[in-house]
Amino acid sequence: YCGTVGLMPADCATKSVAPGDRIVVVGGRTGRDGIHGATFSSVELHDQSVVVSSSAVQIGDPLTEKRVQDALLRARDRKLYRALTDCGAGGLSSAVGEMGAECGARVHLERVPLKYPGLTPAEIWISEAQERMLLAVPPEALDELSRLFASEGSEVAVIGEFTATGTLELFYDGQPTGVLDMQFLHHGTPRPLRQATAAQVETRDPGCPACADA
Repeated sequence: YCGTVGLMPADCATKSVAPGDRIVVVGGRTGRDGIHGATFSSVELHDQSVVVSSSAVQIGDPLTEKRVQDALLRARDRKLYRALTDCGAGGLSSAVGEMGAECGARVHLERVPLKYPGLTPAEIWISEAQERMLLAVPPEALDELSRLFASEGSEVAVIGEFTATGTLELFYDGQPTGVLDMQFLHHGTPRPLRQATAAQVETRDPGCPACADA
């Protein structure tokens, strides 16, 4: 696509996340496909790419995508979620980190629906598997949202909640696997300052008669 235009009701153009909102994953399940997909899209291809980077290719499922889309539009009209984002580059790591930036989030990775067993907590966290969306759902809307998505044949999983701690907290089977301050996550990387100077560059070739006459 060279360009696209999306339309939505004006009152749905802004989103917010409140402490206590449930972190809900809807749509497709999480697998190893797509891990490092964003990285792969920027690296040079070579004769070993099909082996080294095979897992970076996302496996699409248009039927699941259609079910998610239809359910999201119905849930939007019923005001069943405050905010949503896709699980693109970085998977849940970027989606949860983005939505919980102003408040905090607590995630239980074992609750994420998987395509197959055996994924590590890190793989679950960064997988870029497709057809998944992340929602911030008020607790009182959770039951209705679950019924609505079930009616469309789309899966719903509550994987945690947004908090007021200002911290990203990850757990797996009750054990902490990661803690990171949201302020540091979004603004903690030092930004180098460099001095730029302009130098005069000789553009004429001394051995060129035409340049000498110029």
